[in-house]
Parts: sequence; C-alpha cells; structure tokens
Amino acid sequence: MITFQNKNEFVRHEINLEEDSVSTLLIPEYLYDDFSLKTKKYKGKTALYLQSLLRRFRTITHSGMIPEAEKLKTTYQERNLDLQKVSFKPKNADWMELGELALVFGKSRFWLFVFLLKLDLLNLWHSLVEAGLKKIVPIIPNLELKVFQRLERSTVGLLF
Repeated sequence: MITFQNKNEFVRHEINLEEDSVSTLLIPEYLYDDFSLKTKKYKGKTALYLQSLLRRFRTITHSGMIPEAEKLKTTYQERNLDLQKVSFKPKNADWMELGELALVFGKSRFWLFVFLLKLDLLNLWHSLVEAGLKKIVPIIPNLELKVFQRLERSTVGLLF
C-alpha cells in the first residue's frame, strides 16, 4: 500500500468568532419564489434561514437520511434549472456545517441547501415536532476546524 500524507496540520480556533464572509447559493428558478417567501420570515436574511434549516433538519442530516450518492463524483444540481444566484454572509459555523454534510454525502453545498429548502416547503419540520424528533442532535456552540489529509492507494493488482 502506498500512503501519501500531508504532515502539515491546518487548525483554526473559534471560527465562529471570525468575521463572516460572502458566500453564494444557486437556487433553481422554479423554487426561487418559494425561497423568497421563506426568507421574508427571516427579514430577508438568507444567513438566518440557512441557520434555521440546519438546526431544524439536523435530525435528518446527522442521522444520514440524505439520498445516497449515485456516483463516485460529487452530485450537483440537475442541468437546465436556470439557477438564480443568491449572495449572502452566512455564519462561518453554518457554512462549514453545510460543507461538511455535503462532503460526507457526496453532494454539493447548493444541492444540499436545495434539499433542505424542499424539506421545509413540504413542512417536514411540523412532522418532526409532532413525532417528538425535533431535538435529537445537540448543537455544539464552539467550533474548531482541523484538517488532516491522508490518501492511501493499494498496489494490489498493479503491475509495474
């Protein structure tokens, strides 16, 4: 087995205290009006809406109830959706959580956000509340980013 390892460690403490930066979401045109109505409940702040989606559907996302990846590469949104660009300043912790979930499930952040939006449009939150499943996964207030990369390649069956 050949192992490639980056021995440098990348650590950032208390990312939630750092200044938030501009990020972008791509919303399919057919959902854009619904998205706009949902964000109005949050005074038009997409960052607050993202935070709410992540919090409310943590039971779904953190228990692995996301459609499985259909291929080895990251799944993005379908083609020809006439995607609408939405720029906003999410909390660093929320943007990282969305990114981590996307990475774990082999999806893009855009795909995952639209998935959460669709769950919200289906009023799934009310069903979770009625079933008593609204607070299964705790929220961790402190956040630290630690990245360590390791890539292993098996040489079994390779002829040189």
